[in-house]
Amino acid sequence: MCAGTQLTSDDSTMKQFIFSKLQTTQGYIDQGFNGLMARLPSEVTARNTLLFCVLSLLCLGTVMVASASMPYGEAEMGNNPYYFIQRQFIYIVVALVAACIAYKIRLQFWFGKTTILLWLGSLVLLGLVLAVGNDVNGSKRWLRLGPLNLQPSEVAKFTMAVFTADYVVRRASEVRDSFKSFFRLSIPVGSTVLLILAEPDLGASAVIIMTMFIVFFLAGSPMKAFMTLGVAILGALIALVLLEPYRLERLMSFSDPWKDPQGSGYQLAQSLMAFGRGEWFGTGLGHSIQKLAYLPEAHTDFMLAVTAEELGFVGIVVIFSLSFLMVACCMRIGFRALQNHHLRSGYLAYAIASIFLLQICVNAGMNMGLIPTKGLTLPFISYGGSSLLMCAFMIGVMFKIDRDTVDKTEQKTT
Repeated sequence: MCAGTQLTSDDSTMKQFIFSKLQTTQGYIDQGFNGLMARLPSEVTARNTLLFCVLSLLCLGTVMVASASMPYGEAEMGNNPYYFIQRQFIYIVVALVAACIAYKIRLQFWFGKTTILLWLGSLVLLGLVLAVGNDVNGSKRWLRLGPLNLQPSEVAKFTMAVFTADYVVRRASEVRDSFKSFFRLSIPVGSTVLLILAEPDLGASAVIIMTMFIVFFLAGSPMKAFMTLGVAILGALIALVLLEPYRLERLMSFSDPWKDPQGSGYQLAQSLMAFGRGEWFGTGLGHSIQKLAYLPEAHTDFMLAVTAEELGFVGIVVIFSLSFLMVACCMRIGFRALQNHHLRSGYLAYAIASIFLLQICVNAGMNMGLIPTKGLTLPFISYGGSSLLMCAFMIGVMFKIDRDTVDKTEQKTT
């Protein structure tokens, strides 16, 4: 009994220490941010900066999709070098419409009973893709909807972000005091992740799980729960890698792509050569060699490698600066929402920021050989209808969170 009491006391002390450090760090960040904002024009807000970053990334991504996809379109799509860029323009229009729709929806709509419906809807889509989805390179990840393809795992990322944000507010005391909160949420998260793994898509599964962990940490979940579940998930990931030969092969090729540069390490070896050729300022727009059938489908997952080759280190710095500034603006909007007691909106904003951050880091690490290859796109840069659609939709939700926070704050002060 005494030992159990001591463990609880130690855990509580550890939590208080960590959160005090986080609050101190957040105070320094706020002080620096407010000092910087005081020197900038009043028009430079988190909302406007977010819009600037998204539009800049979208423009840069469109140019690079055109450059990277032309050789592949000419060779594989009926001698039409503009095939992918034409489709990308269609996706951009649809994505902008989706962002406008998301902005018009009241935030209260996403929470409460709607979260259950969203979860069930994502399960239906994930089940359909396994039953009647398109099989591409051994994976069933896309549903054919007329001229467009929908990737249900992209939808599932947002639905689980909403579900988690709503859950940590509804069961706030349970989240902070016990393991039960993790076990309860493991049913919707586990069922969603299992269906995504069946496609298979380990990258999207990892993003959903890590997003849940981040939101739980922000909501004050016990450190013991994180450590216990972290060990369990690590063991599950190791088992998934060992049970599937292609995953083990990817892991081994990641550790040494030059051991089999014409086989399992081919993609990573070609990507690293693209980075090496780019040097500081690149070979010039349109002058990539790797996109000429050396790097397979360079306009999708390995867009960053082609960008590094054509625009060099400077181009990569620009992309990373805009991407991480976009994430910082999302976090700033979420922080302000939590400050003004819009808890569900604040946690949802942090969840969306986490999705963007994880995809940026995983895609960049994959292109640079820092982590094994995963099928995750670089937000607003890579070619892909579902990814662009859901990223734009989530940005629309971010603008709505910002607007709702500002409106309600102004009403309180007046």
